[in-house]
Amino acid sequence: MFHIVVCDDDRSITEYLKETLEKKYRRKIECQCVYSAEELLKWLEDLDQGHTNIIILDIALGDDDGIAIAKEIRSKYPQIKVILLSGYAQLASNVFEADPVYFLSKPIDEQKLFSSVEKAMDIVQHQEIKAITVAGSGGKIHRIKVEDILYLETSNRNCCIHTDKGDCIEAAAKLSDLVNQLPDYIINSHQSFACNIKKIKSFSREDGITMISGDVIPVSRRHYKGVKEAIALHI
Repeated sequence: MFHIVVCDDDRSITEYLKETLEKKYRRKIECQCVYSAEELLKWLEDLDQGHTNIIILDIALGDDDGIAIAKEIRSKYPQIKVILLSGYAQLASNVFEADPVYFLSKPIDEQKLFSSVEKAMDIVQHQEIKAITVAGSGGKIHRIKVEDILYLETSNRNCCIHTDKGDCIEAAAKLSDLVNQLPDYIINSHQSFACNIKKIKSFSREDGITMISGDVIPVSRRHYKGVKEAIALHI
């Protein structure tokens, strides 16, 4: 499933985009509307809701500069792809500094909208994150292969990364921040847990998730549907 955030201070635009995309892509996407740069950045800092893959962002957000916001997103969350919107047909001189996947002018052409979203989906799908680097206790740096990760769990203010090598690496990071760096087959199953869909042995609402290691992790009511759909996509 692709997670899309639409950000425009014109609610009629955000609602139109949400309805149009959900009608077109149905269960393939989950779409969220936000109405300001502040709300968008807050959403991205709180990623327990799941991954955000694509942002459709107006370049004029009240007093905020959407291009500057897009550049900030590119810097902090390089795996997120941004589609820029503008009420002006002429491109701003600095628009390409934000490295958008596509630039849409208003009024929005549906076919161009679909083309831009599908281009972003294709890029997201083919991104290959092979490893992550995390700071552990005492400042020790760990390089962990994504393919080795079984699951992650919150531990006090840190996060433990469990691997299929039997390691439990404590990282000085929030669960949501780590999940945001990882491919979309590593997904939250619970507020305090995220699992590698490709390493699941069994899954049920009653018994939770059993990993190939035999470890059992919980799945919350809130995340059950997302996990089920992710399993259908990746297995």
